[in-house]
Amino acid sequence: MSNATNVSAKPKRRRASAKSADDYVENLERSSMSVKDPNRKVPRPIIVDVKINGCVTRALVDSGSTTDFISTRLVDQLKLQKNLLEKALPVQMTVQGSTSKVFYNCRVPFQYQEIDGKRTFDVANIGSQSYDVILGTPFMYQHQVVIGLNPTRTYIGSVAPLPMIGDDVAELLSAAAETVEKNLEHIRQQMLALISDLSRPESEIDLPPFRAINHRIPIIDKNKKYPYRPSKCPEALRPLWNEKRNSYL
Repeated sequence: MSNATNVSAKPKRRRASAKSADDYVENLERSSMSVKDPNRKVPRPIIVDVKINGCVTRALVDSGSTTDFISTRLVDQLKLQKNLLEKALPVQMTVQGSTSKVFYNCRVPFQYQEIDGKRTFDVANIGSQSYDVILGTPFMYQHQVVIGLNPTRTYIGSVAPLPMIGDDVAELLSAAAETVEKNLEHIRQQMLALISDLSRPESEIDLPPFRAINHRIPIIDKNKKYPYRPSKCPEALRPLWNEKRNSYL
């Protein structure tokens, strides 16, 4: 394993504009699946040795996971401090209808190759016995990770974690909703300031004062007589009408 040198040109940034639906994701994702078939050959996933709080453990490098996970088993073994989230984050698995939730995260010392610093992981019940840590797209994005198979390789483009900004970064809808709720009063005051010229007091509006209604529009003419003739069933249809009437009696 070695570090990759990034020599690509700096990508162009788009002009700031209102965020669209593509800028948000509904929940975290975890897309790991395995099959059991005695006659099938499959490539091994990329599992690397990392250090969590100074202890060596195995980590899966997974580009299908939109967050970095650490197993509850490892958290209990190393007695890591967990932080309760204000709002539980839903985790969407690969199979439709299979979901889970994340209630805690923890920030721990993390080491891999030349990377050495603290990193935040979401605590989840990882069912695999082959690894206890999942390095998802946040880790890969911040450290410009390049992975490949045949042969298995992992290259680190940036030792220092880069900020997650740019066109390829989405925001969780739950986090976006909480941000709006926290700033709701500020937004309300801004809107009231924008329409202040439309909601002025009555004394400041250059409009004629309200007057009492002094006219009437007669819609119903009480003196008009409308001719009335009762309805009558034709004699040819009377047996059918009697049968229909008797069915309701």
